[in-house]
Amino acid sequence: MYAKCGALAFASKVFDMLPKKDQVACSSLVSGYAQNGLLEEACSHAGLVERGHSCFHSMTRDFGIEPDNRHFACMVDLLGRSGRLKEAERFIDSMPIDPDSLVWTSLLAACKLHGDVELGKVAAEKVMELAPGRSGTYISLSNIFADVGKWKEAVEIRRRMSRIGVIKEPGWSFT
Repeated sequence: MYAKCGALAFASKVFDMLPKKDQVACSSLVSGYAQNGLLEEACSHAGLVERGHSCFHSMTRDFGIEPDNRHFACMVDLLGRSGRLKEAERFIDSMPIDPDSLVWTSLLAACKLHGDVELGKVAAEKVMELAPGRSGTYISLSNIFADVGKWKEAVEIRRRMSRIGVIKEPGWSFT
């Protein structure tokens, strides 16, 4: 019901709390994501994370393609969207190359989606080290704090932006 109404973050949290995830619960969540135009998220909840993992590993094993940060970021995104944040963090820690800001931004976005403040702080700090001028990083971290009612921390991030001269880029769309 929450997913059909567009409350996808709440629907996902309720789904994650279910002791038994039966076919009805899975179908409801996947349908809700799909009905709201979020097909990638629907796929991650439909069990395609394992398929993504398989494809990722077959790149090297079957085709001799060495993954770069874009490939690793896709895996972090896939794991993160499906709520496997700790697994995404372990995946980053096991990377044979240094993760770039895209990899950490993928984790940060997943932390925002699932309300993981502590891991979100870690991911944001990494992005800030690698790409210090990106306003979106600060805004995302501020929003993570705000989403869980940590207003003091949210305001402090905005003040930090101001102190170091990071300016929020205005939003825009193609419509």
